[in-house]
Amino acid sequence: MRAVIFLHPIDAARMRAFLLVLAILVLGPACSRERKGPAEPPRPPVRVAFSDVANVPIELSAIGTVEPSARVSLRPRVTGLVTAVKFQEGADVAEGDVLFVLDKRPFEVALREAEANLQRSRTQAANAAAQADRYEELAREGVASRQDAELRRAEARAAAAAVDAFRAAMVARRLDLEYTTIRAPMAGRTGSILVREGNLVRANETVLVEIVRLAPAFVSFAIPEASVPTLQQAMANSSGPLPVSAAAAPSGDAGAPNPGEEGTLSFIDSTIDRATGTLRLRATFENTSRTLWPGQFVQATVRLGVREGAVVIPSEALQTGPAGTFVFVVGADEAAQMRPVQVGERVAGGRILVQSGLTGGERVVTDGQLRIQPGAKVTIVGEGPGSAAGAAPAPGVEAR
Repeated sequence: MRAVIFLHPIDAARMRAFLLVLAILVLGPACSRERKGPAEPPRPPVRVAFSDVANVPIELSAIGTVEPSARVSLRPRVTGLVTAVKFQEGADVAEGDVLFVLDKRPFEVALREAEANLQRSRTQAANAAAQADRYEELAREGVASRQDAELRRAEARAAAAAVDAFRAAMVARRLDLEYTTIRAPMAGRTGSILVREGNLVRANETVLVEIVRLAPAFVSFAIPEASVPTLQQAMANSSGPLPVSAAAAPSGDAGAPNPGEEGTLSFIDSTIDRATGTLRLRATFENTSRTLWPGQFVQATVRLGVREGAVVIPSEALQTGPAGTFVFVVGADEAAQMRPVQVGERVAGGRILVQSGLTGGERVVTDGQLRIQPGAKVTIVGEGPGSAAGAAPAPGVEAR
């Protein structure tokens, strides 16, 4: 027996409304998806910069150390007591300036003794010469033997040699007396005074002061082994020494950069240091303004020449993959395409030379490459000529 349920007309109307709402909720989103289609993936944000065409100076840059062109550790030539210091430490001195004075009295006594010995030897030599002449005369007359005459002549020659020896001793004592006045052997700047009045100094041992020559000055630096052929080619094409500039990095509170000094390349080491894979160079600077100071670290830059019409891009745009180096180029449709490139030297200011694969005025991605799918569109959030930040690049090529 089946049970039959009769619905009230009002309940039947409610049931039909409920079923209609349920159908709208279930079938509505599906119909909406069919009308709109698949959603477009979000575009990754990137920063771009424009490739540029410029005449770029080819340079090799490295951190170098300033060295004085001459350095002297001043030592006394004689042992004695310091009686006077005639200069201020840290002062500039000229060649021949009196710096120290030692006690002269012992050397004056020694000189007088040497002079007396010389005078006595001269008297003895004169007497010996007279005796030799007399015995020579007696030997001719047959009064004295020839042997006695020759003996007296030998004594006269010995006395003359003694005069020469005592004369040399007197000159040595006079030099010792002169050495008690210690003069600057060259022009330069003095360091700390290491002895004062009353100190006993020993000949050729005690360091009195150090003098360095600041003008001219040397800057020693090293370049990578890979840059040596480029340097050799530039030297072969140059009619004279290669120009070199040296400048210290600007300090934190100095607004303007240091203009530095201009010099020339004066020395190239004969061998490459196998421990570091570098070649040591040295440049000479007049340094008349005393910009360079011994022991200072500076940026040394050798100018090798100028590459005309070079395409340059920010170094941040360069990527490396299994097939080599490449960049992402953003076209007018804002789609990023992968472009293989051949690159050259790195350019000061965060740029790099492109030998092939790009032309001037193309937009390359400098930030956000990891989010890019080749051929996909991107959103440009910043751009500017020369660098990702839009700053103007500095010229020059630095050592890689």
